[in-house]
Amino acid sequence: MPTLIEMRLKATWTVHPDTRQLHGLACALFENDDSTGHASQHKPFTVSPLHPVPGSPDGEWHWRAAWLPDTLPPAAALTAGTLRVGHVRCVVTESAQRRVTHAALASGQPLAEVTVAFTSPTYFSQNGTDTVQPDPRLIAGSWHRRWNSSLPDADPLAIGNDDWAATHRLIALAAFDLRTERSDTGHGRDRAGFTGTATLRLARNAPASARKILGTLARFAEYGGTGAQVTHGFGATTMTSPNT
Repeated sequence: MPTLIEMRLKATWTVHPDTRQLHGLACALFENDDSTGHASQHKPFTVSPLHPVPGSPDGEWHWRAAWLPDTLPPAAALTAGTLRVGHVRCVVTESAQRRVTHAALASGQPLAEVTVAFTSPTYFSQNGTDTVQPDPRLIAGSWHRRWNSSLPDADPLAIGNDDWAATHRLIALAAFDLRTERSDTGHGRDRAGFTGTATLRLARNAPASARKILGTLARFAEYGGTGAQVTHGFGATTMTSPNT
């Protein structure tokens, strides 16, 4: 089932984390058995950047990752005692998990409006071109694709094309407080994305089915992230203020 995993790490040496190292760390946790393949198009996990723990000595970090399918995460992700960030060994001093079923996410409150925070640079990839604009249909569209890919084939909770088409055209950007930030890709260059908050709103004539879909996807975004390269620390997302 979708699971948020939060860890506190104590580094044994100076850490300068980049997105390639984050991806490698996540793959070591989530791709260590036959449950998923490294070459899979839809990765069943997302990661957030490492953040220094406020008020703590140097070398202490907070890290969050999420497992998306309706199954338990690999044991390594739940029981890890040490991790490697690049060449640096980190001791896991605290670990906590929060789990929820897809059914619980889908049965929550329908929403006509929702505000989300993008806590790491967020961008979209379209036909090989990077897009940094906060297009509400690209935002919600990325949630929709990741929601469906996290479910088994023919699962009744999957959002079908007709229902999605009817919802997608009714979503607009009602407000935003965003800025452009750049993140190190680990390949000798930075990549731009937006961070901050945005409010997505359905049109006044949106049917109940559209409000149900928006509520489901916004709640799932905390696990699935937004946009491209969510397995590398981009697109970390939280829901800050659901509104009916």
